[in-house]
Amino acid sequence: MTQTVKIDPVARLEGHYSVKVEVDNGIVVDAKTSGTLFRGIETIVTGRDPRDAPTITSSVCGVCVSEHQIASARALDEAFGADPPRNGVLIRNIIEGATTLFSHAAHIFVLNGPDYDLYGLVPGLSKSEHFTDDYTKVLKNVVLPVSRLCHQIVALFGGKSPHYWSVVGGGESIRHEDLPRVGSLVKSRLSSIKKTVNEVAPAVLDYLDQNPQLQDYGVGPTNFLSYGVYPDPVSPPDMFLKRGVIINGEQRAMDPANIREDIKHSWYADDSGGNLKDESLPNPNYGKDEAYTWLKAPRYEGNVVEVGPLARMIVSGLYTAKSNKGASIYDRIYARAAEMLLIMEEMESWVDNIVPAEPVYTPTQVPESGEGLGLWGAPRGALTHYIKISEKKIANYQIISPSTWNCSPKDNNGQMGPLEQALIGVPVDDPEHPTEVGKTIRSYDPCLACSVHIVDAKGKNRVIKI
Repeated sequence: MTQTVKIDPVARLEGHYSVKVEVDNGIVVDAKTSGTLFRGIETIVTGRDPRDAPTITSSVCGVCVSEHQIASARALDEAFGADPPRNGVLIRNIIEGATTLFSHAAHIFVLNGPDYDLYGLVPGLSKSEHFTDDYTKVLKNVVLPVSRLCHQIVALFGGKSPHYWSVVGGGESIRHEDLPRVGSLVKSRLSSIKKTVNEVAPAVLDYLDQNPQLQDYGVGPTNFLSYGVYPDPVSPPDMFLKRGVIINGEQRAMDPANIREDIKHSWYADDSGGNLKDESLPNPNYGKDEAYTWLKAPRYEGNVVEVGPLARMIVSGLYTAKSNKGASIYDRIYARAAEMLLIMEEMESWVDNIVPAEPVYTPTQVPESGEGLGLWGAPRGALTHYIKISEKKIANYQIISPSTWNCSPKDNNGQMGPLEQALIGVPVDDPEHPTEVGKTIRSYDPCLACSVHIVDAKGKNRVIKI
């Protein structure tokens, strides 16, 4: 007999998120996911000075703050015709690296880790209703120190963290005379981060290798898209983590002109969809027939694609999925941890390559008109900021966040979004405790919530923990 299981809100996944799955004979056979809050940042910035955009749009997220600032600044770079100098590129890379290390550590150990007894570090945690002393020790000795040090790195270059101050169109605005001292302070913090992470990283990877059953579900579309991140300071189109797209196993160059957003199943009017340059500002239409979410449905050449650490690592040739199905919960956790270790090692060279005597930004003027596209690789995946300027003011602004890709609804052709597809085939031994559903969701994107509500086919509400 088919049962309906609804989780609202989903625990430990970034954002306000609701999921409904149909379970038949212990397997998920249908899924529908819903983002339950409207985002209006694009409307807020319209009519303002373009230089306000990085600061205001950083409020889109409380975790990926710097990513939105940098993506917005990259849109300004293009609109202003101002390429950042070497130092500007390096400082942005360092700030992005620190933010990603913080985000990945929080996801691996706080948001995702409790599902797996913190990868064997805290036995019984997944069954416990309360924090254990052992878990508190991990938070105190690993997560909080790494978080603090990463935010300090951002603040050393940016003046504060989160919502740092120094980013501008054309680069970063830090005083030249401060760079040697800041570089030394950043390297000392990196050394502490590396020591801490290297003590616990083997436990995460070993746990995954000892639990190959995690390769069996949570597959998704197995199409991957990466905008790339960490540009080479001498040749910015070349990136440490590469730009590209893989469709049906074929890797090719990524062209942003091939991206469009469908809104058939989203609570927006028809003019809110299409190609970025043609979309109107978000025009809400709550209650629209067939719609069930505030998220749009981005597609690449009409294809459903996954974004995030797994996509970046596969596109960059740095990881091959261990699952014979092409992707899995196992692969997302492993790729995120492996990416964290790679970034941690690379950051020191970015600090060393800063030359204090060289400029950190290219002087700019706000043009009478123009447009710019800022593509960036946030911790959770491909992030897009688009700006159109008219009469020196913002005439249009569009954002596609990583969660919009991964948590998107069905598109105009009826194709499920990546996470909806990943839920198909997930085992559910006990509909009142659908732990594998929660694990699959959290493998994509973190969130914060305290409990979930389950509704069975008879409409009876239950409150449980997953």
